[in-house]
Amino acid sequence: MNNQEVLQECCRQIEARMGWGRSAEWQRGDFETLSGRIQEETGVLLSVSTLKRVWGKVKYDSLPSLTTLNTLARFAGHGGWRELKQQFPDGDADEKGPQVQEAEPRRSNRLLWAGLGCLFVLLGIWMGIRWLKGQPVRARGIYSFSVEPLSDGIPNSVVFHYDARAAGDDSVFFQQSWDPRRRVAVPATGNVYTSIYYYPGHFKAKLIVGKDIVKEQELLIRSGGWLTAVEQDHPVPVYYSKAETVHDGAWRLTARQLEARNIPLQPKPPVTKLFYIEDMKGLSADDFIFEATLRNEYVQGSAICGGIRIVLHGTESAHIVPLAKPGCVGEMFLMMGDTSFMATNADLSRLGCDVSQWVKLRYEVKNRQAKVLVNGREAFRHTYVKTAGELVGLSIRFDGTGAVDSVAFARPDGTPVLTETF
Repeated sequence: MNNQEVLQECCRQIEARMGWGRSAEWQRGDFETLSGRIQEETGVLLSVSTLKRVWGKVKYDSLPSLTTLNTLARFAGHGGWRELKQQFPDGDADEKGPQVQEAEPRRSNRLLWAGLGCLFVLLGIWMGIRWLKGQPVRARGIYSFSVEPLSDGIPNSVVFHYDARAAGDDSVFFQQSWDPRRRVAVPATGNVYTSIYYYPGHFKAKLIVGKDIVKEQELLIRSGGWLTAVEQDHPVPVYYSKAETVHDGAWRLTARQLEARNIPLQPKPPVTKLFYIEDMKGLSADDFIFEATLRNEYVQGSAICGGIRIVLHGTESAHIVPLAKPGCVGEMFLMMGDTSFMATNADLSRLGCDVSQWVKLRYEVKNRQAKVLVNGREAFRHTYVKTAGELVGLSIRFDGTGAVDSVAFARPDGTPVLTETF
């Protein structure tokens, strides 16, 4: 494959990951959401116009920059553009980077086209044989896939039972969630795979044949009440019990507690997360009221922005509300159901506040009309279209350390569903 073909394959992998259907039908809002997801995971902002050029929505003859290619490859689940190219050893990618284009002798071009012609002929014959044998996986449709959690709480191992014999000689994969990096190959003739989850949440595990998702199973991994986890470079986080973190009438993880576990605060502050993923009594993610009082308690050094991110988890989508010092709103990402907003294309300035003091956050959704208020002042509102499903709980992320004084969920009429004052 040449560089352009590798890029097209990268785009196909991203399309499969997002699960939005044919990219030819994507609208601007889809590219805005994709831009936000990419920045959230990789830390690199790719503009909507850049993504539309990559996907051919806007005519652009040159390849994207190496930074863009590396970012797309990482989001697709690879270590970078070079690692992705190495999966295609017959490609013509060079060591000078994807933007370097060199002319080739006409004879080489003729040989190349002749070789491609032979390849297409052989591919057509192969596809014809498979069609005659009735092999296409969608036509057979006789796959099974079920889940069996082995315990409550975190960590949690889950046994997946599957039947993928209809795949024949196609490759079969299991994927824990939307993240393709958690994809592993399994034998088509097997029937059991066991995986471990280190974080709670609502997941859609997938059985994949070739490049196609043939079965999905929804899976709720509960947190077992309030759970504190500090992210590490390896998959297993550092956990703290409720007894360790609830004191003086609030949830709080201190710098001293982090240092006691040999977790450095500088030069890169740790990411501390508080989870509550449980049965929310049928509370709709499209009709609810959420309130919290919280603050960041490590606003210094490289954590000077005092970043806080509240995620209200739905079975179909999520609501993500960021908070930070006013001077740091330029990097904010807000998500309301199926719509995401970047500070580069939306006014998120009212989400900036003194996060070192107690902040009163209120988030209301009524019939998919979402509104966020910070310290009693409306900061942003939007009406989204696609359902976010049912609520399964929340997670609160702090850059460094933080504290939470209270949390409450209620129905639109004010009926309490969850009230926690620690």
